[in-house]
Amino acid sequence: MAHIERTTGNVYYESHGAGEPLIMIRGLGSNADHWYAQVPDLSGHYRVITFDNRGIGRSSDSGEPFSIQDLAQDTVDLMDALAIERAHVLGVSLGGMIAQEIAIAYPQRVMGLILVATHCGGEHMVNAAEEVTEKIRRMVFEGSVAARAEAAEAFFAPRTMLERPQVVEEYAAVSTKYPPGTDILKRQWHAVSNHDTYDRLHRIAAATLVLTGAEDVLIPPANATRLSERIPRANLRVIAGGGHQILIEQPVACNEAILAFLRKVDASEP
Repeated sequence: MAHIERTTGNVYYESHGAGEPLIMIRGLGSNADHWYAQVPDLSGHYRVITFDNRGIGRSSDSGEPFSIQDLAQDTVDLMDALAIERAHVLGVSLGGMIAQEIAIAYPQRVMGLILVATHCGGEHMVNAAEEVTEKIRRMVFEGSVAARAEAAEAFFAPRTMLERPQVVEEYAAVSTKYPPGTDILKRQWHAVSNHDTYDRLHRIAAATLVLTGAEDVLIPPANATRLSERIPRANLRVIAGGGHQILIEQPVACNEAILAFLRKVDASEP
């Protein structure tokens, strides 16, 4: 719908609905269009802001390496450009890492925090099995059609792939519209590899909902437990019937949990 101009590149964003602002941040390689299972429901209650991270989809970038903190600053700059002083912040996977950094560095800007299928990084994260990590590594560094197809096994629960292949097919169709190149995927991978908030999580002041899919093999649910134990005002919710793409696999359960949490936060606002 629109762009904001920055020295590191233009940022594409969309705004849906009205009400308190809800900034939503996607994960590795995905863009604003991948919120298709959330925007219709959530925008009926909130002003939902979605965007493409730098170098992804319709957002440009300088081609330089970046950190999770840099991506967090991109998000805050978008808030500034839209004159949003405070917002709810929702991040999934890489987006959840970005959301953590925002909540740590800018506690006054975050009303409620929602972390989905993500981890704290560093030595305290719970790693995926080596064969799962290898599938994602091949997707990032090889970028072949075969590698991308194989990576789906890391993103979706086995039952989803077996019994509801249309869910995987819809996600794949959205992904083909603005496919990320290997260069930006490598830079995102590098940023994720250096992510580590474990010793700073206690600085997150916002009420926090930590969501995870019970069958997430890419970022195992134990990571959500670790986050919820370290963040002072966090609540953990494990959603059955989905893997890393729990927001796509179980949108009704996820959206209901998100809305219930946000309403509770709104009710506690002065």
